[in-house]
Amino acid sequence: MNKLLYTIGLALTFSLGVMAQDTVNGIVKDPSGKPLSGVKVSKVGEFRNNSVTDNSGTFSLVLEEGDFIELNYADVVMKRVRVTGNAMSITLDSKRDATVDMGFLKRTEETQTQSATAIYADFLEKNATSPSRVNNAFFGLLSGLHLTQNTGWNANAGMNIRGRGGLSGGSPLVLVDGFQRGLTNMTLEEIESVQVLKDGAATALWGARGANGVILINTKRGVYNSFDIDVNYRHGFELPINTPEMSDAYTYAMAQNEALYYDGLPLQYTKSQLEQYKHGTQPYFYPNVSWFEEGTRNFSENNQFNIMMRGGGKRVRYMALLDYKNKFGLLNEDYTHYSDRYNSQIRTYELDLRINLDVDITSSTKMKFGLYGIIGEDKRPNTGIDAIFQNLYKVPAAAFPIKTLNDNWGSNTLFKMNPIAAIADAGYVQENRRLLEADMRFTQDLSMFLKGLNAEVAVAYDNSATFQEIGSKTYKYEVSYLSDAGLPVSETFGTDSKMQVSKSELSAQFIRASVEAKLNYDRAFGAHQLSASAVYRQDMEEPLGLNDSYYRQNVMGFVGYNYDNRYMVDVVGNYYGTSVLLKGDKFRFYPAVSAGWNIANEAFLKDASNLDLLKIRASWGRSATDGLEYGLGNYFWTSSGNYPFGESMASVGGLKEQKLPMRHLDLETADKYNVGIDVRLWKNFTATAEMYFDHRTNILVENKKVSSILGVTPAQENIGEVKSRGLELSLGWNGQVKDFKYYANANWALNDSEVVENGQAYQPYDYLYTKGHKVGQLFGLEAIGYFNDEEDIANSPEQTFSVVRPGDVKYKDQNGDKKIDSEDRVAIGKSTTVPEMYYGLNLGFEYKGFGVDMVFNGISGLTKQLNVANVHQPLRNGNTNIATWYLKDKVRWTETTKETANVPRLSTLSNENNYQASTQWIEDGSFFKLRNLNVYYNLPQKWVRKMKMDKLQIYAKAQNVFSIDKIDYFNCEDIALGYPDVFSVCLGLNINF
Repeated sequence: MNKLLYTIGLALTFSLGVMAQDTVNGIVKDPSGKPLSGVKVSKVGEFRNNSVTDNSGTFSLVLEEGDFIELNYADVVMKRVRVTGNAMSITLDSKRDATVDMGFLKRTEETQTQSATAIYADFLEKNATSPSRVNNAFFGLLSGLHLTQNTGWNANAGMNIRGRGGLSGGSPLVLVDGFQRGLTNMTLEEIESVQVLKDGAATALWGARGANGVILINTKRGVYNSFDIDVNYRHGFELPINTPEMSDAYTYAMAQNEALYYDGLPLQYTKSQLEQYKHGTQPYFYPNVSWFEEGTRNFSENNQFNIMMRGGGKRVRYMALLDYKNKFGLLNEDYTHYSDRYNSQIRTYELDLRINLDVDITSSTKMKFGLYGIIGEDKRPNTGIDAIFQNLYKVPAAAFPIKTLNDNWGSNTLFKMNPIAAIADAGYVQENRRLLEADMRFTQDLSMFLKGLNAEVAVAYDNSATFQEIGSKTYKYEVSYLSDAGLPVSETFGTDSKMQVSKSELSAQFIRASVEAKLNYDRAFGAHQLSASAVYRQDMEEPLGLNDSYYRQNVMGFVGYNYDNRYMVDVVGNYYGTSVLLKGDKFRFYPAVSAGWNIANEAFLKDASNLDLLKIRASWGRSATDGLEYGLGNYFWTSSGNYPFGESMASVGGLKEQKLPMRHLDLETADKYNVGIDVRLWKNFTATAEMYFDHRTNILVENKKVSSILGVTPAQENIGEVKSRGLELSLGWNGQVKDFKYYANANWALNDSEVVENGQAYQPYDYLYTKGHKVGQLFGLEAIGYFNDEEDIANSPEQTFSVVRPGDVKYKDQNGDKKIDSEDRVAIGKSTTVPEMYYGLNLGFEYKGFGVDMVFNGISGLTKQLNVANVHQPLRNGNTNIATWYLKDKVRWTETTKETANVPRLSTLSNENNYQASTQWIEDGSFFKLRNLNVYYNLPQKWVRKMKMDKLQIYAKAQNVFSIDKIDYFNCEDIALGYPDVFSVCLGLNINF
């Protein structure tokens, strides 16, 4: 009887469960009310129960009331909705529902508790500050990300997140589709989103690699039930800007004589010779060569073409992008084509292919596959690119002609080279690059065993190789001059050799591989949402070379809880090992916890219809950086010279300890604290404010506190400590008035730091300690003027760096010991590496197809040093040039200008005294730049449709448009002579089918 009742009860329960399930029909729309096709709708915790919206935006699923469904569009827009009836109308907003991907977990703006900033494809394609080089594309776009522009051929920007944190460079970890990869060769059109992970809760996910922050880029993937072709072509020009103006031959000769006079040395040029330089009547013996103008052209060109196919059916999604680009340098074509055998113009060609494939093998099994390949070729003269341009600046106009009367390359016994011949007649270097990156991920729904359970397995493999071919040759040069009798005298050196082409050899290579296994639990019931994951991951990186390989392994778990989208908590525990640590002590534990409270969803604010989001969040987390050298725990012995030994006193070689080994090695560890508030009002206004604190400990430093009486170099120690703190504010507004659309976004960051410990030795005066100051604080002498005469020198403290003469820089005696030396250095200016303030401003509008986008970016609170040879240090050592900056823009010390001078006298000597780091040679590094200007026009739809297109846009982009700063003749972010800073402009066409 009991068995019968039990069976009837079980059947009744089952039947009621079946009866509770029903078919739910829904429609998904965008904010304008347009139906969205290709949205995958699945039951939370059972993704095998899914449907894809059709062209009318509709879907159908068997669900129970109270279930949660997840909407996913192209893996970039995601939303969870509770089932409240048999018919649903859901709005999916690509902005407010955009996914914030942190690598191992995903959140939306409403549910994230971590500090992470993200931008997406539509915004990036308009505002990227470099159309062809992704490393340089993010200036001023992402809160917390500070980029520093580097000038040079294919130079990449320096990247830091929230300052540098520690004492080293502080470069962040860069990931593409979840694996460590470079950005250099990526194409803007393939990028779906860029996430910057800033706080401890986000970076703890990356353990011993996350301390300096993480940049995570996701590439575009296909869309269900769609087909799209996008074609893009741009033709660009680069024009050299911010180039120092070098003196002509006569001005150089006059300056050289002046310098020799104040050095107390015989003059080099007679009045007659000066007249010859001035009038230019004998250019072969008294030349006036503008080497930079001769060696370069006014502009260079580049091209880029790519075609992307994106779409999918009911079970397969795909994205394929083929990109070709070329770029040519600024060298004068008259000289790069000098030889019939080769072209020595600096140039690069590259063909890239990316394929992303997503397959629903079954309703419960999914596969993601990514493949990226590059074939590239780079060419240049057989002289380093920066060396070429340094030579063009270094050799004076009066030194020698480009070619002599005998049609040989000109030179002299001082330089023994010719800057133009180094371009035209020294051979070439050709590099052929190959890169292959592949990854695959399988996801299996296991909800048939336990609701909410699924598993993932992923593998990745990358291989890069560069082969180099060198065509070498030498050239003959001639030294010619007029004798005292006025007769030509010449002598040739070197040989005009035949080209010797080397065998193509491997010059660079790396292999990376990763394996990942992940078990996920994700359930939503009532007002509760619970997610948890356990992860095992192993990474390997092997470049070409010795002791450069890294192997990493970690086991991680994290749990997330969300109650009614009001209260959210995330907890992370990451047990992470790295090969760089000592044997038997490879692993460390990196925990994190973060919480958020969305006040806007509280009942007491239900009538605040204009308030969409008001979330307070806080986090703490720990991470580290493992960029250390191998061998820190080993004994090393090095040669110590020869010693007399035995009765014969024979010379015998010996060994000595190089450095004591470390008995315990730790990683630089970051404890990060963060408090933030996120606001969204009137559906158009967004704001985020954050305060953060980053405490770095265990920084590896040289321990100089140990006395040298030890007799051997002491081991390095993990005693360094730095504290950083700051504020960040982001504001955004976008709106539309009839046909006029507009937006404005601003981000602002304030950063401060303190070096608590850096291993510095005992100092006799407190002002000599670098600890207690900012990271990168500049130390130097305090310049108080110039010596007027020998009496002034005699009555002043002795300056110990070199012999001083009238016109040399005079320094303050800080300790009163009557001499100027290293003990008189004090903190001057501010940090040279981390600005106090960093900000960006993005403005744009569109009216009836015509649009303009602008990106402004600036910093303040940074000190730059002026120490460039030929410009700030002219004529030094007798083998350098002089720029007009020293002669026209400044007032150099002379006997007639001693009262108004603001730079020291000219000198042909090394003159160490004048070129010490000091207040004489520092400048405010603040700037305000227009990084990007984009002007475009979308042809009217009625015209486009007639041409069987969905969109046709013509555009013009300009980068590095203007800069307001205090540094003359240089890019204020990179003060150096080399390949020039450039103003870039391109014209483009974008067609969408």
